[in-house]
Amino acid sequence: MNFHLLDWIILVVYLTGTVFVGLTARKYVESMEGYFVAGRKVKVALGSATLIATEIGIVTFMNLSQLGYLTGFACFLLGIIGFFGYMVIGKTGFIVAGLRRLRVITIPEFYEMRFNKSVRWLGGILLFLGGVLNMGVFLKFDGIFLTETMGLGLQAKTAVMVVMLIIVVSYTVLGGMFSVVITDFVQFVILAFGMLIATVFVLLKVNFTSMANVVIHQYGSQGMNPIINPTFGWIFIIWNVIGSVALSALNQPAVSKSFASESPEVGRKVFLYTGLTLAGRYMIPMLWGVAALALFGPKINSLVAMPRLLGSIVPSGVLGLMVAGMLAASMSTYSAYLLAWSTVATRDVISPLLKFKLSDKQNVTMTRVIATIIGIFMLVFGLFYQLPSTAYQYLALTGAIYAAGAFACVTGGLYWKKANVVGAYAGLGAGVLAPAAFLILTQMKDTLPKELLFLVNVNVSGLLSFVLAAAGMIVGSLVSQKKFAPVVLVPPADETEPVEK
Repeated sequence: MNFHLLDWIILVVYLTGTVFVGLTARKYVESMEGYFVAGRKVKVALGSATLIATEIGIVTFMNLSQLGYLTGFACFLLGIIGFFGYMVIGKTGFIVAGLRRLRVITIPEFYEMRFNKSVRWLGGILLFLGGVLNMGVFLKFDGIFLTETMGLGLQAKTAVMVVMLIIVVSYTVLGGMFSVVITDFVQFVILAFGMLIATVFVLLKVNFTSMANVVIHQYGSQGMNPIINPTFGWIFIIWNVIGSVALSALNQPAVSKSFASESPEVGRKVFLYTGLTLAGRYMIPMLWGVAALALFGPKINSLVAMPRLLGSIVPSGVLGLMVAGMLAASMSTYSAYLLAWSTVATRDVISPLLKFKLSDKQNVTMTRVIATIIGIFMLVFGLFYQLPSTAYQYLALTGAIYAAGAFACVTGGLYWKKANVVGAYAGLGAGVLAPAAFLILTQMKDTLPKELLFLVNVNVSGLLSFVLAAAGMIVGSLVSQKKFAPVVLVPPADETEPVEK
């Protein structure tokens, strides 16, 4: 490995600077809106940079490179699908503009506006549980990546995970969204530079012709065609086309950047400009995975292939900058996710159960405590949980736990006048059935009767989650119209958002 003293110096200086900036941002937090949504003052350029930084961390590099290593060039389709999802939202403002116009801080707040407080509480629980499960493996991937690229050995994984957790929790918990946005802009620049230099060295070591030859030799036409690749296929593609729109619009860590924008129009443009970079941001880590296949062959652990590649071919000095860039990406993801899920727990799960209203200071304090607890859970979960499928499929399916029901409820609530409280309950409940069944039944796969084996097909479960949630919303609303009249949604009377300058 090429990680030496110079690389350590670069890494330590970067981490120290990031924590200092994040903690300095604390003095700008003057209110609850300042802590949770940066005072709703974020403009297009800064919002796009921070959303890009949020949406690609070490966990993203790891799961996408694993797909490249295991499936060849067939997985590149995911970049196109992700681009499609962001473009739909960026061009139309679908969901995000409507929610920003209502001045919500969390998605479940919309449930109370459109349905009732109980729907908000149920939606908050599902959003929180699905989100925390989704990020439960983040620290594990960071530990694998850093120990491999830095040559520390897997025995150092736990120590690396603990250090990462302390750094990220400290500046996220203390600074809130101001801390996240300010540090994200710097991290976006470092991330872009790190990806560029890493890709240059990968291509100097393994050219496209070599990669194509290895993919054809190892996987045949399945390595080029996602339709016939057993990991993908039509069910996977349909599920991910729907999911790309749903997760893009309703992933609380991402959509919070739209909520922090200075107007609904700015929030829409943040998604538009972020989407223009998405295909490349997906395909570069996938390319690294294919290069690792060409260099090491098919017999090493698919999760360590990419970090081992970078650690062995990127020279000292440059490697330190690259690892700093990867950490920049990861810290952006952690900070946004920790803040998002702890905010949901405070405002949508705990607060509705209390007989008194929390003050702004109490809201912020409780959010900080919950963010710390989530961090500890990530450490324990990451150390002991074994993935039932590829990392990408696990992340997509746990995302579906909250996204499927939320997609049905928010879309119905914003755009369908007949959506009512019964439909909301049915949509939220039905959306979680297939993903929950998959996560439970995969632990007893060998004892399942043949008739139920389709439930442990991750692609079938993912698609079913959205189908069942939509059916629940539509059928539940239609059969109960007379008894439960839909609520008319009225935007806040004091909406005076500035237009983009």
